[in-house]
Amino acid sequence: MQEGAPLAKIFFSQSILDSLIDEGRIRLEGNTLTLLSGDNPSFDLEPGYRINRTADNGPDPHGLVGQIRYEKDLRGDRAEIYLDSVIYRDTAYAADPGFIGEKKELIDRLTDTELLARFLLDSLL
Repeated sequence: MQEGAPLAKIFFSQSILDSLIDEGRIRLEGNTLTLLSGDNPSFDLEPGYRINRTADNGPDPHGLVGQIRYEKDLRGDRAEIYLDSVIYRDTAYAADPGFIGEKKELIDRLTDTELLARFLLDSLL
């Protein structure tokens, strides 16, 4: 991310969410998380995973290590998911379960055409 670039997406592991809730630094309402600092940005949350490494620490033939992926996209790609493991095609990965937050203001500013284009691109890639 470029310095000074607006934050559009962020990954929240379950343990980070638990800590932030305990410290009173966020508010959760449904699937909306609001940071209680700065300009109080809000994020729409969807289940997701941060792919950390291959389970055997071997090569990553699919280029997933270091990525955050929505659970629905992984399942759509026929990945098998169990707790903190993701099996994609023939490769097992260690992953952090959590939520991907997309800044609400970004979504709210998009036109219907832009939302449709984004959906199509996300679905095809």
